[in-house]
Amino acid sequence: MQRGPAPIAETTRWLHHGGELVESRHAGHIVVVGPRDEVVSLGDPHRITFPRSAVKPFQAAASLELIGEDLSPRLVAVGWASHRAEPAQLAAVRDMLAFAGLDPADLTTPPADGDAAAGVPDPLRHNCSGKHALFALAGRAAGCPRDRLLDPDGPVQRHVLAVVREAVGPPVGVGVDGCGAPAVAVPLAGLARAFRQLADPDGRWTTVVAAGLAHPLLMGGTGRLESALLAAGVVAKPGAEGVFGAAWRDRSGQRYGVAVKAEDGARRASAVALHGLLAALKVVPDGVWTPPPVLGGGRPAGSVRSTHQVSAFADRLGAVRRPW
Repeated sequence: MQRGPAPIAETTRWLHHGGELVESRHAGHIVVVGPRDEVVSLGDPHRITFPRSAVKPFQAAASLELIGEDLSPRLVAVGWASHRAEPAQLAAVRDMLAFAGLDPADLTTPPADGDAAAGVPDPLRHNCSGKHALFALAGRAAGCPRDRLLDPDGPVQRHVLAVVREAVGPPVGVGVDGCGAPAVAVPLAGLARAFRQLADPDGRWTTVVAAGLAHPLLMGGTGRLESALLAAGVVAKPGAEGVFGAAWRDRSGQRYGVAVKAEDGARRASAVALHGLLAALKVVPDGVWTPPPVLGGGRPAGSVRSTHQVSAFADRLGAVRRPW
């Protein structure tokens, strides 16, 4: 079994007189955990990874436990989104803050990159603002001041980290995410195993999952793979630096979780690899999502696609378990 990274995605550029050439390849790892806790992998299932925003479903569930009040599915959904600052997404974050009498100044997110470059400090537009709004509500319920909301030893993050550990397993370490929240580092198989739990219709994560499935466009936004998969009934959440997790049930109700990590941190690689795998397994229709094209002069001039190694991996999985 291959333990090093394998090619999972490639970019092509079309030739003037027909055909195409592969311009570059992305290496990475794909790990699937099945209903009997069996682990099947392309690459290294033990690859230590910061899941980053891929653990937001579990962070959101932990925050809701502290809040102790019922939020609408719309607000729960944006609480584990990595959004594009589209109007509906920003409105949902504002409404969540207003639910507790808070405003954007209570967020602990840094300014979004574009806003920071323009000198406009707007934490609402940061793609993690929904999660930080949940932290703010949880902090209010737990009596935690704003300046300790992201403290790993504060009352909010102690509970959040405990819940995340229950889901992904013991971390090898805890760092700091791009948004300032604590970030666990775990083997990739631990993330896949955690995502398999999200496919349980009656489990601890039901409220969070149901909200994401009901509001897929809040979760990522226009053109995002996670929104397309959620609309198709597959639980999906990406994380920064080329991480993607997904969960589904097969036709017999058996649960599966998958985690993808691109070695070079490219989101496009993990997204097309996951889409290619799920399409090959017939978990989703092949056309459920179209990757953004490679451009030349502002026009499509090539493509990004999963590799034949991903197709072969899907065949290997298919030999283990059918139907999906």
